[in-house]
Amino acid sequence: MARKVKRTLLAAVALSLAVHLLLLGYAGRFGFTPGAELDFPIEASLAPLEPVPPPPPPRRHRVQAAPTAEQPVPAPVPEPAPASESLPEAPPAATLADAAPAQAAAPAETAPAQAEAPDTGDGPARPIRAAVRNLADAFVARYSVQTGEGSSGFVAGRATYIWQSRDGHYTLVSTLEATGLASLFISGRIVQVSEGALDGAGLHPTQYHLQRNERKQDVARFNWSQKRLTLEDRPSIGLTEQAQDLLSFPFHLAMTAREGEPDFQLGVTNGRKFNDFTFRVLGRETVEVAGTPVDALHVRGEKAGEGSLDVWLDTARAGLPVRVRTLDRKGKVAVMQLLGVDAPARQGSGD
Repeated sequence: MARKVKRTLLAAVALSLAVHLLLLGYAGRFGFTPGAELDFPIEASLAPLEPVPPPPPPRRHRVQAAPTAEQPVPAPVPEPAPASESLPEAPPAATLADAAPAQAAAPAETAPAQAEAPDTGDGPARPIRAAVRNLADAFVARYSVQTGEGSSGFVAGRATYIWQSRDGHYTLVSTLEATGLASLFISGRIVQVSEGALDGAGLHPTQYHLQRNERKQDVARFNWSQKRLTLEDRPSIGLTEQAQDLLSFPFHLAMTAREGEPDFQLGVTNGRKFNDFTFRVLGRETVEVAGTPVDALHVRGEKAGEGSLDVWLDTARAGLPVRVRTLDRKGKVAVMQLLGVDAPARQGSGD
C-alpha cells in the first residue's frame, strides 16, 4: 500500500499547473519519446559469383601459311542470377533489428543506412499567435493536486505558484508538497522554475529546471536567436516558434488562447524531451472553483499515443488556469483544481 501511494503521488506531482500532471503514468516522464533508433548501421552486400573456368581451347591444325599470333578464345560470360522484379521497401526501423540479414539487398559500396533521427523541430516557421490577455504583474495561485476523479480519487498534495513580471521579463516558481495520507510516505518538496521574456506573443522561456530535495535536474535552455534548445546532457535540437516548458505553457495559453481560433501546434519540453502537441479550443464550460461557478475556456492538447491535457482558463481573470486534467496513455487521470489567488506579500513595507 505504501509503495502504491508513493508511486501515485510521484506521478501526480511530476506536473506543474497542468504541468506536474503531464508526467503522470510515465514514472515522472512526459512521454516525449523519440522514435525507435537502431543501435547499429544496416549494411548489405552482393557476394561475387565464383568465376566459371573457360573450356579448353579447340585443337588447331598447323597450316603452311606464315605463322600468326594465336588469338585467345574469350571466356564465356556467366549468366547473371535472375533478379527479382522489384526491391522490397525498407521495413520500419522498429522491425529491422529482428529481420534476417538480406542476401542481396544493395551493392557493397553503398553507404550504411542511418537510423532516422527524431523530429528536432526544424522546418518551416509557424505563424505567431498573438497574446490577447495580459497577466497581472504579480500573484500567488494555490492548487489542490488529486489523483483519479470523483469518489475514486484522493487529494495527494498542494501546489503553490508564484508569478512575477517586470520590464518584459517573468519568473514563475511552483512548489508542491504532499498532504494528508501521502505526507506519511513522501517528504520534501518539488520545485520548478521557469524564467524568460514576455511580449505581445506571450511567453518566451530562456531557462527551466526542476529541483527535488535541493538537487537541480531536468535543465532546459532556450536560445531564441539561434533557434536551438539544449536539454541536460544532450546535444541541442531545433526550437519551434513559441515553444514552452512544462511550467510556463499553461500561462502562455492563458495569454494567447482565444475562442474560435483554429487548431495549433505547441512544442513543450520537460527538460529531458521535447515534443509537439496539437491544441484545440473546445469552447466555454462552467467549472466550479471553491464552490463558485466559473465560466471558463476549455483548451485540450493531444499527441497520438501519449494521452491528453485539458486546461480550463478563467478569461475574467486574465485567463488564469482554474482546472487542469490529464489522461495518460495508460488511462490514469489526475486533476489540479484552483483553491485561491492571493496578492504577493509586500517586502520592505513600513506599514
